[in-house]
Amino acid sequence: MSDAALTPAFEALPGASFIINGARRVKDAALISAGAELRLANGISLLVKFDGEFSSHTRTYAGTGAVRRVW
Repeated sequence: MSDAALTPAFEALPGASFIINGARRVKDAALISAGAELRLANGISLLVKFDGEFSSHTRTYAGTGAVRRVW
């Protein structure tokens, strides 16, 4: 989406609208996601996930981890 602007309006209040301008996405961005799960004994699992966005102007990293027990 090249235009990151939205114009929401309230149906109960005619004429009450506003504009939301979002950040524009970089055209040369690469999105990366990777995850792994390690299943251990007794129904325990370890999970990790990595998300990243890389471009010539920005770099964004995110990671999550979890421990799961199933009985």
